[in-house]
Amino acid sequence: MPRFDNLWNDVKSRYNDKLEGREDWADWLYPNHVIIVTNNAKAIAERKDANVELSQVAALLHDVADFKMKRADPDHEVESLKIARELMKANEYTDDEIALVVDDAIRYHSCHDSERPKSVECLVLATADSLAHLQTNFYVHATWDFGRSGRSLDDLNKWVLKKIERDLNNKISFNDIREEARPDYEMIKELFGRAAA
Repeated sequence: MPRFDNLWNDVKSRYNDKLEGREDWADWLYPNHVIIVTNNAKAIAERKDANVELSQVAALLHDVADFKMKRADPDHEVESLKIARELMKANEYTDDEIALVVDDAIRYHSCHDSERPKSVECLVLATADSLAHLQTNFYVHATWDFGRSGRSLDDLNKWVLKKIERDLNNKISFNDIREEARPDYEMIKELFGRAAA
């Protein structure tokens, strides 16, 4: 998969540039979230008979604007989609592959409200991202960043408890994987539920 290897190097290089104005925890996000989501996507795609390469591409690019801007920026999502499209084009992905990855997988991977990805590769990305939230120290780093913004502990707990519900119940699209992740969800829920009490 030389085009995937080239894409991986392009993304890594962008994070390594350490641009001013990027997401504050971008140094942590690339090795501890982006790469984990990409590895999760590969394993899930193999397990669910999805296209492994496109599942990994979607994972690698799912929040790619983090290398240059903060997530709080109202243009973050639009910029991520734009950069993903440009990087895929530059690495010789077809228009159909770009549409699948950018316009479905990345666009809908957060599963807000009634938004859901459609193809199995897109469901793989949402699930892989959720597992990276629930099965790593993602919430430790997210809450650290959240706390630096000056928001209250109560607001933080509400945000985590709402997000883990979406992670388990909206983003994980495969029942067997949801049940495998449930103990991690329960642990986080108990921890932040105690803090909220």
